[in-house]
Amino acid sequence: MYPEELKKKIARGDCKVVDNTSSKLKSSVWEKFGVISDEESNIVKGFAACKTCLKVFVFDSRRCGTSSLRKHADTCAGNKLTRSIEQYLSKGTELKVPRRDDKDTITRLSVNLVCNDIRPFDAVHGEGFFALAQGLIDVGAKAGRVDVKQLLPDPTTVSRGVNKYAEKIRQELIPELKMQLEGGNGAVTLGMWTDDYRKTSYLCVTLHYINNKWELIERVLCTSEWDSSLRKTADNIKPAIISALRKFGIDEFYSKLVYVTDRVANIVAALRTVTRLSCAAHIFNTVLYTTFKPSQEDMYGEEVTAMIDSAKSLVTYFKQTSLQARLKKTLKNSVETRWNSLHTMLESISSQFEDIRTLLEERGEVDRLTNLDEEALSDFVAYLERFKEATKALEASKTPTLHLTIVWYERIRRHLRASSNDSNIISSLKEKCLSILQDKFDIHRLHRLAMFLHPKLKSMKLIADSSEVASVHSEMRRLVKDLKDKRGSPEEHCHHPPPEKRVRVSADTLSNVEDSNDESPQYQDEVAAYIDHKTPKDDHFEILSWWQDHAHLFPNIAQIARSILAIPASSAASERDFSCAGYIIQERRSQLKPSTVDDVLFLHSNLKHHHHK
Repeated sequence: MYPEELKKKIARGDCKVVDNTSSKLKSSVWEKFGVISDEESNIVKGFAACKTCLKVFVFDSRRCGTSSLRKHADTCAGNKLTRSIEQYLSKGTELKVPRRDDKDTITRLSVNLVCNDIRPFDAVHGEGFFALAQGLIDVGAKAGRVDVKQLLPDPTTVSRGVNKYAEKIRQELIPELKMQLEGGNGAVTLGMWTDDYRKTSYLCVTLHYINNKWELIERVLCTSEWDSSLRKTADNIKPAIISALRKFGIDEFYSKLVYVTDRVANIVAALRTVTRLSCAAHIFNTVLYTTFKPSQEDMYGEEVTAMIDSAKSLVTYFKQTSLQARLKKTLKNSVETRWNSLHTMLESISSQFEDIRTLLEERGEVDRLTNLDEEALSDFVAYLERFKEATKALEASKTPTLHLTIVWYERIRRHLRASSNDSNIISSLKEKCLSILQDKFDIHRLHRLAMFLHPKLKSMKLIADSSEVASVHSEMRRLVKDLKDKRGSPEEHCHHPPPEKRVRVSADTLSNVEDSNDESPQYQDEVAAYIDHKTPKDDHFEILSWWQDHAHLFPNIAQIARSILAIPASSAASERDFSCAGYIIQERRSQLKPSTVDDVLFLHSNLKHHHHK
């Protein structure tokens, strides 16, 4: 087909120019150009068209750039007119670069702020503060010099405003959340926490979903006060969860959502009638701390315990004396409930061991290192490093993580294999840790399906049992069939692109388990087509971008992917929420009402998404 023919089809209405939604094509030229869609809404490959004059150009992102498109955009009469109108409308709104003396004045005023009002240095930093400061400048630009004391609200007004604004956004969210959950596209992470000052307990409920733009959204729905008159039993927790969903009119989806939590017995029991996954990061953390607890079978249990206890005592001693200030890095203590804190503590000591020894020698207290051997510390840090990497990968919030659960489980298992370079202690720990890991770690069918839904992992090389792989394929076909039956639609026709040339790139984090199929076989159904579809190697592969670009090829599997890939591998969202709560509920703010804490944390999580609407 030639460009002239396509232009005629567009003029007749047989084809139309639509926005290019591919996230890989970032050029601003796509504001003026679009791709061509036929009568069946299929994208006509290899062409682009000017949105203004409808001129059609040959375009292939893999073989050429956008220079010809940009040249036309600069010369198209319609685009010139549009650009001149935009320039007129935006006149006077460009931000100016501040003068040097103005910056010096603001710096001095910032110093006054943190000193006069005893504020932290970062009080003059952050998106919220920038928006406030810009608003003040804009008001001054329009109104001239104004009395700022009359302009800025009273703290009580701000407090009331938090409540009103939070309620406003809650109401605005109701239709969006209902729409997103209609197709079963959603997951919830849960957690419970008690503040250090008033000992008030909170229940955090966070919703996760992938929206129509293929963006992974994480929204804290509530951090609500737990009724102190109620015991934290399963029979009380379940109604509290449903109540949190009811605030947004989505309690009807309670049984359809997937829940990700730690393995605390009362929460597990509360969710026994719905689909629940254990937080993978929490399991890794539990496995480690169980490994380090001495048992009768441990040959080196007492030695390991003595090293960890000595490390904790050393950190405490340095913090209670002036010695901490003489180290380049702060020594960190270990807290069992804080992921990776054991690694953080030992690494902070290991990386400064000689400096620590020197300081203790000056005070004649080298005996504090009696159970801390430099080489042993280094071995332990290396041993724990892989667990830290796993946790960091699984607690990500901006990209899907469920497909990585099996990947990191297998990587940890391989890490725990005996090595000739291991010390006796490390070898013993690995053996014990592997046994505990295999006992505690549950691989759910959703983990396998998520792995299959990653285009570079769909061959599932990490699963040795071929019957398990076949079971995943059968389950996916069943889910596709259910979708078609629900819609009552005929068999979907899958469109398949021509084979692409292989590109040699450096290995990425999935290189040892990803697919490299270059064949272009005959397709029997949507699942078979997806299995055989070649995925080019890419160092910067983004799974959601891939599904957005290929949803028209695999429409049913794409809908399933939106549901399953929205499920997080960990309940880290709750941990992040409670970490923020710790910043809010401090000694100077310990009298904040729990409802205000809830509103602040709700807005903190949801404002960033609200501004994008």
